[in-house]
Amino acid sequence: MVSMDTKTLFDMWNTRPVRQRSGKSIAGVCTGIGRRYNVDPTLVKVAFVVAAMFGGSGIFLYLACLIAMPGQHAVAPRALTPDSHGLRGMHEIPWYWIAAAVVCVVALGNMGSSSPFWGSSGLLGVALMLGGWWLLYMRTPQAPAGTSADQLGARGAIETIHPPVNSEYPPVAVPSVGLSKAADLSKPVPPTGDAPPAWDPLGTARFAWDLPEPTPPPTPPAPKPPRSRLTSIFAGLAVIVATVSTAANVVGGVEWFTVGRIAALALAVLGVGMLIDSVQRRRAGTRAAGLVPLAMMVGVVAVIATLFAGGRADLPAGGVGDRTWTPRTSEQLGSEYQLSVGTSTLDLRNLAGLDRDRTVVVRQGIGDVTVLLPDDIRVKTECRIAIGDQVCPESTVNPDAKTPTLTVKAELSIGNVEMKK
Repeated sequence: MVSMDTKTLFDMWNTRPVRQRSGKSIAGVCTGIGRRYNVDPTLVKVAFVVAAMFGGSGIFLYLACLIAMPGQHAVAPRALTPDSHGLRGMHEIPWYWIAAAVVCVVALGNMGSSSPFWGSSGLLGVALMLGGWWLLYMRTPQAPAGTSADQLGARGAIETIHPPVNSEYPPVAVPSVGLSKAADLSKPVPPTGDAPPAWDPLGTARFAWDLPEPTPPPTPPAPKPPRSRLTSIFAGLAVIVATVSTAANVVGGVEWFTVGRIAALALAVLGVGMLIDSVQRRRAGTRAAGLVPLAMMVGVVAVIATLFAGGRADLPAGGVGDRTWTPRTSEQLGSEYQLSVGTSTLDLRNLAGLDRDRTVVVRQGIGDVTVLLPDDIRVKTECRIAIGDQVCPESTVNPDAKTPTLTVKAELSIGNVEMKK
C-alpha cells in the first residue's frame, strides 16, 4: 500500500514517464504516460481534452509534461531526493516545443476576453489531473522496463550492454579442430606460408595461419556539417520577449501588450534572425531553416489576434457546435442569435408572418452561417464578415410582398455566410 509521504512524492517524480518516439501524436506525452502506467494512451488524451475545459488547465498541464518528461533518448535526469534541489531536463526539450508552448500560452491567455481565462475552474482541473496521476502511481508504482526517467542511462534510452571490443585488435575465432591439434605443441606443424598474417605479426601461431584475415572495421560515416545556431538563439530570444511582454500585461497591468502586439514583437525578433541568416554564406542544409515555420506560426497568431482586437472581430457567446433555429411565429422570432464556433442555420421559411417591422441579427465568431429566407415576406439582408466568403442578396427579397419588412443581418468573424431562399 502506497502512503502519501515525502518519499512517495519523490518516487513519483523520479519515476515519471518518458516521452516515447514511437506511436506518438504530439511529442509523445500521452503515449509515454500510457506505457508508464499501463493505460490506453487514448484515455490519457481524453483526460487532457476534458481538463482543457476547466479553465484551460489541460493545455498548461500538457505543456508542463512536455517540459518535465525527458525524451526516450535523452540524457538521464538526476534523481530528486529530499536532500537535493533543482531539476534537470530543460536542455533536452527541442527549442521549437518550448517556443510553441509559449506561443500557445500567449495566444490563449487573453483571446476573446479582456482577462486571462485561468481561474478557479483551472485550479480544479489541475487538482483533478494531479489526483489522477496519484491514483495511476498507486496502481503501478513499479514502472515497466524503459518507461520511466530513472531507467534512462548515461546516454539516454536503455540499451543492451555489450562488452567492449578492441577495434585495433579484433578477436579471431579459432575453429575447435585447430584447438585440439594445438593441444600437442611438441608435434611440428608445417608452415602454410612464408609471411605471417596481419593478426599474427610475430609469427607465434603458424599452425593457424590458414585462418582468414580479419575483416577491416567499417568506415565511419562522414560527420554532418553543423547547423546554424541562429535558430536556437533567435527562437530563445522570441520566447523571452513574449514571456516578458505577457508578464507585463498579466502581472504589471500594462494594457499596451495585447496578444497581437506580443506576437508582433516575437515575429520581429524572428525576422531579424532570418535576415542575418540570409546574408551568411552557408551551405544548403546548414542554414537556420527552423525560423521560417516558427515565424509562420507566430504570424498566424498575430493576424488572428489583430482581427479580434479593437472590436473588429468579437467572439460572441453561444457555445461551440451546431445550431439550428426554426421560428414559426412572430413571437418565437428572436432579435439576436449567437454562436461562438461552429455551424449555425436560421430557417425562416416557415415563419407565418410579422406584426411589425423586425430586425434579426445572427452573430458568430468562427464557422459557417446559413439563413434560409421566407417566400412571402419582404426581406432586406446585410452581411458583414472579416475573413471568408459571403453570398448575400444585394436587393430586397420579395419586394412585392404586402407585409412588414424583416431585416436580417449576419455578422461573422471568420468563415462563410450564405443567405438564400
